[in-house]
Amino acid sequence: MEIPSIDHLLGPDLSTQDPYDLWKTKLGLWLRRMYYQNGLIAVPLVAPFFLLDAYAPRVVRAFIGPQEYPTVRAMAVLAALNLHQINPDPKYLSLAEESAGWLLEHQSPGYHGACWGLNFPWMTKGGYYPPTTPFITHTPYCVEALFKCFDATRKEKYYSTAVSTLNFLEVDLHILFQSSDKMAMGYGPGMESRIVVNANSYAMMLYALLATRMPENRDALLEKAGRLFNYVTAAQNADGSWFYYNDSEKGNFIDCFHSCFVMKNLIKYGRYTGVDLLSIVDKGLDYVLGNFVDPDYNLARRFTVSANPSFVKFDLYDQAELLNVLLLRGRQEDAEKLLQAVMKHFYLPDRRSFGYQIDIFGLLNKMSYLRWAVMPMTLVLSEYLISRQTVLATSQR
Repeated sequence: MEIPSIDHLLGPDLSTQDPYDLWKTKLGLWLRRMYYQNGLIAVPLVAPFFLLDAYAPRVVRAFIGPQEYPTVRAMAVLAALNLHQINPDPKYLSLAEESAGWLLEHQSPGYHGACWGLNFPWMTKGGYYPPTTPFITHTPYCVEALFKCFDATRKEKYYSTAVSTLNFLEVDLHILFQSSDKMAMGYGPGMESRIVVNANSYAMMLYALLATRMPENRDALLEKAGRLFNYVTAAQNADGSWFYYNDSEKGNFIDCFHSCFVMKNLIKYGRYTGVDLLSIVDKGLDYVLGNFVDPDYNLARRFTVSANPSFVKFDLYDQAELLNVLLLRGRQEDAEKLLQAVMKHFYLPDRRSFGYQIDIFGLLNKMSYLRWAVMPMTLVLSEYLISRQTVLATSQR
């Protein structure tokens, strides 16, 4: 299908409002802490603010300005360089370098290697994280972006910063579990009480990626990547799904985009290492397609196992990440079907962007948030354009 231009989503200004705008304020942080500490008792206190944010988002953001996010910049680099691969217009290289330069200047300070995080204060079940806290779920996108920018420009500053991330992995992140053949790491630099499966899939992928770029450390890096791989694959359930936490404690859940993170990172790990793991990915993908996709909309639902009540039926992030996995796996027909549904239900032609969520009443929240998930969708659209070019070239042979 024809894709509208995404050039305008690549910069130079990538400051954006965000779904967490309310929840990063002092009031929002306090409300989230109350909810995590008190559970259902705190719902009457928190629920009005959730409803206000969902159904009057512009009112909430009248007093909260847009800001920059590292993953937005990283995905802009990757998308711009994908487009440069299709069309060697120097504007794409310029846009990529602008965002790559931003990443170099906005690393999380005080750590042993290059790393990045959310860039806003975050309250979770596990506690409070300051704005500059780096995370293993965010850093790999920035590393991928810098390596890709190095490949395009051969500028050493991108390579040297990217490989320094190994020191962040080795020194700043804690090992939360290890055995003779498995290991699991923390989400961030703190000691966490629960192990997040998708976070370890990112660590697995990043170790494998670094092994391809640091031949002098290849064997040691692949050994650690392999132990993380064993942990992530052992966490897969018999039906192909993955829980968010690798435990049976209260508050666990199975959702679409975190499941897709795991599969995406497994596919990349396989490409970097040569390990045949497609049966593992296909088992997970069969679960997602069979249990998340709504036959009436052809969109992926948020949860199959939910920890909290929600008014949300469909989220753009789920569609972007599932589309990404389908393209990585070469499932072009399924990808086309999902993309058509996304364009029908989420795309806003007058804004040349995408809405945020569709609620249980079928109403689209028309706020366009780059981090969640206009930029992930922009990146996957650039991947789609490459895949379509590849399919066309193959058919003409």
